[in-house]
Amino acid sequence: MAKPRGFGKHGRPTYNQAKKIVGKFGNESEAAGIFGVSRITIYRWQYGRPYGTDGLIPGHMIERVQRAARLHGVVLTDADWRPERIDYETEGA
Repeated sequence: MAKPRGFGKHGRPTYNQAKKIVGKFGNESEAAGIFGVSRITIYRWQYGRPYGTDGLIPGHMIERVQRAARLHGVVLTDADWRPERIDYETEGA
């Protein structure tokens, strides 16, 4: 089965948790600097499996993200942490 066009070699993530939270910190580069990880790490959170974490923040990073949010005045709500499935059929319609 061919991959859908427009999503690069890494595929589409199932969930949008990482996208929502990274967006609260600005962009991938800014979030990487704040969290103390590489920009590639942040991008991988937003890749589908097996290359990434399928749109989810890895468990071992949650405390670091929460601490960074407190230090930088970023408000993360329960809705931000709640992963939602991305519906690619209706997205962009």
